Amino acid sequence: MRLNYDKKEGLYHRRVFDSDGVEVPATGGGQIRTDQRSVYAPQLIQPVGSDWNFSYDFTASYELAPDILLYGTYAKSFKSFGLNQNGVPALNGVPQIDLATAKPESINHFEAGLKTQFLNRRGTFNLSLYRTTIDDFQASLISTRDPGLVRPYIANAEQARSQGVEVDFQLRPTDRFSFYATGAYTDAKYTKFTTAPPPPEYTSGANSTLPIDGNGNIIGTPGAPGVPGGQSPPYVDASGGRLPGVSKWSFSVGGEANTPISLFGKDGELFGGVDVSYRSNFSSNPTPSIYTWIDGYTITNFRAGFRGDNFSIYGWLRNAFDTNYYDQLLVGPGNTGVIAGIPGDPQTWGATVRFDF
Repeated sequence: MRLNYDKKEGLYHRRVFDSDGVEVPATGGGQIRTDQRSVYAPQLIQPVGSDWNFSYDFTASYELAPDILLYGTYAKSFKSFGLNQNGVPALNGVPQIDLATAKPESINHFEAGLKTQFLNRRGTFNLSLYRTTIDDFQASLISTRDPGLVRPYIANAEQARSQGVEVDFQLRPTDRFSFYATGAYTDAKYTKFTTAPPPPEYTSGANSTLPIDGNGNIIGTPGAPGVPGGQSPPYVDASGGRLPGVSKWSFSVGGEANTPISLFGKDGELFGGVDVSYRSNFSSNPTPSIYTWIDGYTITNFRAGFRGDNFSIYGWLRNAFDTNYYDQLLVGPGNTGVIAGIPGDPQTWGATVRFDF
């Protein structure tokens, strides 16, 4: 059990000047000033907050037989509230001050599984099933309505949930060979997120966002996604959308073989190994978008060399088959309709020499 107290204070002050060095006021000043603020608005926010949180966990386990353990866990935890220190997005030219802070997360985690060893502990097989729900999930978002916001901001989704199965298998039948295989199925999504920033296909221009009334209802009808000139909604309902960066399926397999050898008068082993990993497609944008899904890919790595007690030398080849893939696709800040891609590492090779003292 743990009792935690957090207190935070922040300050963000953004000042805007025109080409003559005259400061642009936060309000007023005519149409020219209004147009300038719609792109880059002055802001002064001083977020503060404090909070108490109580967390605990409980685990029960039972040894079914020697080297076979059944367990179950429940954990109640939290993530401290956050401050946005890079500014907040603007809606119809007005900074959304309510986004200056993000509420703390409340996390409930359930897990049950099996841990086993066999063949005189040369083999391992572990299985776990889990379900995690997060109330007030802190999502890292990018505003597509305010080109002046050049960094992500944190805001709360009402709830997110992750559940799945993980399997881990390792086998070392002899001192000269080892093998492993792992797999995971992960179902992670927003169970409720009714005020997500619109994805790029709903963004028709810097000044085309529909207004909302005092109750938060959208005034007017949004245009069709992907059609230029339409009106963009101030937010969308992303409930049911997959959480960014999470593949439903992931697998990895690998192995290593070695043989005794003497090198430079030192006893050791000559070894060679391979690792292969795969992940299925995943969403790369905080709000799922048709433009930011990354296809699944497989990466293969090789290594070979000599390994002794305090000296090793080996070569390695990463992404051996030069797979082309993206680490991330993201909405380019300060633009409408620009998708930036961060490519993964290409085929890379090298050598490492290591001495231990």
